[in-house]
Amino acid sequence: MFFAQVLNQMIILFILLIVGFILQKFNILGENAPKSFTSLILKVTLPAMIIVSMSGMQFSPELLLKSGKILLISFSSYFILILLSYPFARLLFVSQEDAGIYRFSIIFSNVGFIGYPVTEAVFGKNAIFYTAILNLPFNLLAFTVGIIILLQGRKEHKIGVDIKHFLNPVVVSILIGFGLFLFNIKLPNVIQGSLDMLGGVTSPISMIVIGMLLARGDWGKVFLNFRLYMLSFFRLIVVPFATFFALRLFSNDIYLTAVPAMISAMPAAANTVLLAEEYNANAELASQAVFLTTLLSVATIPIFAIIVMGMK
Repeated sequence: MFFAQVLNQMIILFILLIVGFILQKFNILGENAPKSFTSLILKVTLPAMIIVSMSGMQFSPELLLKSGKILLISFSSYFILILLSYPFARLLFVSQEDAGIYRFSIIFSNVGFIGYPVTEAVFGKNAIFYTAILNLPFNLLAFTVGIIILLQGRKEHKIGVDIKHFLNPVVVSILIGFGLFLFNIKLPNVIQGSLDMLGGVTSPISMIVIGMLLARGDWGKVFLNFRLYMLSFFRLIVVPFATFFALRLFSNDIYLTAVPAMISAMPAAANTVLLAEEYNANAELASQAVFLTTLLSVATIPIFAIIVMGMK
């Protein structure tokens, strides 16, 4: 019964992805639609969903302690992935200038667009709280250490860290939501209801946007690059299963094991492309990495979810 429920949720998300693919292929909403929807998600609907989820959690010392454990898990995972990304890139025999793209894609997964809707679909609304906590180190590391890793090996580049990246709407919403949770503050019904309605469209719009981005990919170049298949295998199979079984050694709590593992099963972060473009790295390769890992994740994520939830 549970397997059918999980599979049903993933099929729903996949159908929404197909809708986005068709919309973009036939240019129904215009060329700028993905960019506009992306801004809507990251600046409005996702922050609303996070605030509603976190403020709706009843404060308890146990939940606060669990939040601290989640942060520790997240930082530890990133530290290990950073270390592993270097020998992985060497095994692929990629050029020094492109190695950063592969490393960044291994380290950082797509939490914002796919992670939130998937964890909500598989684990329920409470999982959004833990996903938001897990995502805090992403915003800290992706725009600092991540940029350095992305650009290592390139002959000419300037490394700069913009404080704006730390204060984006998603981070601000996490801080607001955690503050409301910490001090047990309940929002007025009219505000709670408005934010709940806004946040409710995050999952469908996110999957539609992913479908739009997939429709833009150059399928020929992607499918001929064997290194991208190796990247996808490591990103979508090795990392999540290793994460899950490692965490199971310390806990059987689903929110401390399955949720972090599910987040690690997401495809390469969309920021791989954005930062590559911003800092003059190989944006085309970055787009291909995001494209293929996202495409393959349509199959790997539901399979991983069923296996993990079957072992809980």
